[in-house]
Amino acid sequence: MSFEMSGRTYYLFLGFHGFLLGLFPFFLPVYLYRVSNSLAIVALFVGVTGVGFTLSLWGWERVFRLGLFRMIVFSLLLELFLVFAVFFHVNPVAVALINGAYSCFYWMIQRVLFLSRGTEGNSGRRFGNFQIFVALVLKAGIFAGSLLLEDFGLSAICLLSLVIVLSALLLFRRQAKEDMVFPEALRGEEKITVGEAFSFRDRLHSRPIFMIDGIFLYLESYFWLITLFLIVGESFLKLGIVVILLALVLAALFFLIKERIDQLDSRRVYGIAVFLYVVSWGLRAWLSENMSSMLQAGIIVLVAFSTSFFRLAFNKKFFDYARAIGGYRYLFLKSVYSQFFLAVFFLFFSLFLYRFQYGVTVLPVLYGGAAFCSISYLLYQTEMS
Repeated sequence: MSFEMSGRTYYLFLGFHGFLLGLFPFFLPVYLYRVSNSLAIVALFVGVTGVGFTLSLWGWERVFRLGLFRMIVFSLLLELFLVFAVFFHVNPVAVALINGAYSCFYWMIQRVLFLSRGTEGNSGRRFGNFQIFVALVLKAGIFAGSLLLEDFGLSAICLLSLVIVLSALLLFRRQAKEDMVFPEALRGEEKITVGEAFSFRDRLHSRPIFMIDGIFLYLESYFWLITLFLIVGESFLKLGIVVILLALVLAALFFLIKERIDQLDSRRVYGIAVFLYVVSWGLRAWLSENMSSMLQAGIIVLVAFSTSFFRLAFNKKFFDYARAIGGYRYLFLKSVYSQFFLAVFFLFFSLFLYRFQYGVTVLPVLYGGAAFCSISYLLYQTEMS
């Protein structure tokens, strides 16, 4: 695959998926909460999503060598099936499994393409570019999705998703030449066995970090989004506006940061990022509907910046390690651990919520626990010789 083809394919993939993600999957946690009025249902959905992702990984291992075009087509169709499954009131467990499969193929394709395009010296800048591009496209989808959900409902989302997926398939079909396959370095990779996956160890403390990272990612997205939804009065439109305004502020900040992060001392940057990340969970726990609008806005901006900065630093470190020691296998093992322990944690958490009939009042306590546990990310500080 040439560099030009890789870059064009990569950004087309990010563009279509980013807009579709913003159109409805982004709103899925608040949609589930609004329909069920139950945090336990959301936790159960996340847990089953982790199961679906984990199971799909072994399918991915066996079919990704079919070529990039077929894998992109499959990922787009899964995203479309997800929206239609919700619209037609398919069993929530089945919807969660579809969500897990879609997430698996989307994230694995994205990570493989990103790994194939960067080098150790430019991963921070590239991931910064990625964050800015995805933020803009995602927020365009969120704006459209918030308007449609507020005024027209899920039927309009289904129609627009169908049009976008069909357009994407036609465009990618034109891209589907013989060289539109995964990078040469990945074609000879052997399948990773279950035993190999769960016996994985390294001196970078990768395994414990992978085990907690999936949990934190869903706390950042699903549960924090529900908190914001409640803060704005359970309005899809107001939630969309808040997220878009945050994106504009963060895009400006990351435009300045991304060019410098590769030149700064990585240990210091990562240490600062983890500290801010810990603070962000404390701020989430402190946030209240009784605060003034100005204070709420300040906390939300600080949380968004701290979280995004941490993700930039963490992903730079992760992809630098992946290129140096494991490549594709390192990406795959992260997904195995992240999703398996995500499933275990949230399935037990949903049972806990059901048993004690807890609702959204438990979220500040959950965020406080996350603040304490997020210190564990400092374990990933080890540098390779």
